[in-house]
Amino acid sequence: MFFSQNLDFNTLPENKVVNLTYWGNNPKAEIKYKGKNLFVSGKNIAFEQVYLQFNKKVKTISFNIQTNPASYNNQYVQEHTGKVSVETPEVYELSNIILTLSDKFHQSNYKMRAIGDYYADVLTWFSPFKDHEIFMKLDDVDYYSLVENAAAYVFNADKIEQSSLYKGFRAIDEVKENISVLEDFAKKSDFKTFYKQHQGYYSRLSNVFQAGAKPKSIWRWLESHFPARYHSYKVFFSPLGAGNNSSRMFAHNDFNESIMFISAPNRYENDDVSIQALKFTRSFFTEIDHTYVNPISDKYIDDINTAFPDLKSWYKGGGYNKPYLTFNEYMTWSLVSLYAMDNYTTQEYQFIKNYTEDFMVNKRGFYRFKAFNNELIRLYKNKSTEEKITDLYPAIIRRIRKNTKNTKRKMHG
Repeated sequence: MFFSQNLDFNTLPENKVVNLTYWGNNPKAEIKYKGKNLFVSGKNIAFEQVYLQFNKKVKTISFNIQTNPASYNNQYVQEHTGKVSVETPEVYELSNIILTLSDKFHQSNYKMRAIGDYYADVLTWFSPFKDHEIFMKLDDVDYYSLVENAAAYVFNADKIEQSSLYKGFRAIDEVKENISVLEDFAKKSDFKTFYKQHQGYYSRLSNVFQAGAKPKSIWRWLESHFPARYHSYKVFFSPLGAGNNSSRMFAHNDFNESIMFISAPNRYENDDVSIQALKFTRSFFTEIDHTYVNPISDKYIDDINTAFPDLKSWYKGGGYNKPYLTFNEYMTWSLVSLYAMDNYTTQEYQFIKNYTEDFMVNKRGFYRFKAFNNELIRLYKNKSTEEKITDLYPAIIRRIRKNTKNTKRKMHG
């Protein structure tokens, strides 16, 4: 991923902290002035500071860099090679329950899934502890820094410890900062008994996902079009999940793992049975394909930046306000249609295509997604049998550039 920010020394705080999360490589930080590098971070160093002086004023920029976040031993490699693992780990689910209760009683607005029998069970069991100090300690805590990092922790009796497998999934670790209060809440509420009693439900959701999404089919299809190779897929979800999905690539001991946090299948349980699987497959697909799409986009970063001189007509604004990020969202979501065209019935393909286009344009504000999707579909249909999706990057980027130059000229279709 590529992020940049313009800094003004006069408005820069005395001490600025920049947190850099590991997505597929050790993050690297650079500070440039008039086109020249003033600072480039070192390799595998988790914390670095830079002192900037202008006249007599000195300000500090600290880089909190997440490095080497996984440790795969030989047993794990042997057990997980070629497998898709779907998990709802203990500490991870504890964090989801806490944010759900925070939504219910403390108006923290995490938009957790507040519906269904499981949610009712959570309220019945944990409501007596709604005044626990944890809700003051974690007031307005960052969702990702708590929930995703919780998947890197395990219970050892009543103690919460970092797992031997993962060091973390976000540079800011709210679990580490709040372990004692998390342990206290878990013990007083008897969380572990609740979790044990619902193990069957977590397993059923896992089975529904495996049967409906057919992740190995997606795995094979993606690797038939992209050079990235993974030995294992790891999926985390909670029945309470807020739909805040993400993915990353970890590697260690000659073992590559594609990891994703997605919505559980119960998020779609109120839909017609015939389309439930299509919807949660889309949710999974648009995360897992980032680990294939992004590395190719990296090779075209300059072309992508040129193609999007102004994002306003392409994206409403928000968390994807960079050409690279906007392009990857268009590309990853459009691949759903290509996969559906190859693997679904005509009726299923048309449904997921229309559903994805409507969702991207009307709910997410990627205004030109339908035109982009139709153009990529056209390129895919007309490619030679030897060509892969990676070979279509130059053509679709050229089309974006042409379309941006003349907003009145629309993409084919």
